[in-house]
Amino acid sequence: MQMPLQLTFRRLAHSDALAEHIRRRAEKFEHVFGRIISCHVVVELAGHHHHHGDRYRVSINLGLPGHEILVNHPSDERNVETVHATTDRAFDEAA
Repeated sequence: MQMPLQLTFRRLAHSDALAEHIRRRAEKFEHVFGRIISCHVVVELAGHHHHHGDRYRVSINLGLPGHEILVNHPSDERNVETVHATTDRAFDEAA
């Protein structure tokens, strides 16, 4: 991967498996967008509901020459989503 990737976990423990999943998803951006200046992904525990489980938010800030793509994707409120599913939906939205 040529682009610099910055990964931040907020209010949840660092996960090597999730970090590797994000790296693989971010690598695909290079094929879609070409030259990427920066990529910052923030994975955040947005809250917990005792009936519905944990809620996550994944933000992607992708720096491209001349402009920027910003995706801020929360968990689906109607369905329980894993942090991996929320991450995948954020990356799908960005692409």
